[in-house]
Amino acid sequence: MSSAQYSKKIALVDCNSFYVSCERLFNPKIRKKPVVVLSNNDGCIISRSNEAKALGIKMGEPYFKAKDIIVKNKVEVFSSNYSLYGDLSRRVMRTLKRFNTEIEVYSIDEAFVTINPRYTDPIDYATTLRNKIYQWTGIPVSIGIGKTKTLAKVANHLSKRGIGKDNVCLIDSKNDQDLLQKVKVHDIWGIGRRKQKFLKINGIYNAYDLKQANPEWIQKHMTIISRHTVDELNGRKKIELEREFATKKSISTSRSFSRMISDLNTLRNAISSHASRSAEKLRSQNSFVNSIGVYLCTN
Repeated sequence: MSSAQYSKKIALVDCNSFYVSCERLFNPKIRKKPVVVLSNNDGCIISRSNEAKALGIKMGEPYFKAKDIIVKNKVEVFSSNYSLYGDLSRRVMRTLKRFNTEIEVYSIDEAFVTINPRYTDPIDYATTLRNKIYQWTGIPVSIGIGKTKTLAKVANHLSKRGIGKDNVCLIDSKNDQDLLQKVKVHDIWGIGRRKQKFLKINGIYNAYDLKQANPEWIQKHMTIISRHTVDELNGRKKIELEREFATKKSISTSRSFSRMISDLNTLRNAISSHASRSAEKLRSQNSFVNSIGVYLCTN
């Protein structure tokens, strides 16, 4: 790998409350109001505006549990419209491709892109890109930038919390200690809540603590993937961008719940939502289904 290639920074472009943003695009009257979008069969909340988040409405929460808050605060409620969301997602990704030759569409509302070293100010470049996406599609995005995909993910997480400038956050050697200390270990891409207990027992509470951990010890007591996370937090690329022309033989969509779930309807609706997202990825590469597998794990 050449020094020029290695110096390329990676940006994660993530649409803000994507499904809500899509609904607001065609209904300007709800732009300043609390809004939620429900999953298939109107079972779970799968997208929330910032105003809805401020009311305490949780992601993935069953609608019936949040109904009192929703009614009391006159929250606007929408059933999911995946045709609309898919169309707007394609518009956002087409806009990204006009400005970037190296892009990995990670999900319906996220994409990794490389920033060419000729752009000496990556923050200025990302801000320009963010403004163009909003101008051409009407969808607001947040952008995180780092040397690796994991650092870009962490930076994006911070940008959504208002850290950085104009929803753009860059993590580099000058600010990594300060910024990584702001990110809890379970919020790191590839870690999640199942692994956080082991890490906290061993004194690792945030992303900077994990960065300082011994990679060999992490691999011995966890997995090789966890070691890659440590390497990536240190700026060593272990997870490359997946190009579009590399058709995947398998597609997965998985998420962790923020709390213990025992309600069958909640699980059913979550699985239905994940299946819809997998189908979107499948259609985007013109593939067919051979088999479908569903798995659930406890903590």
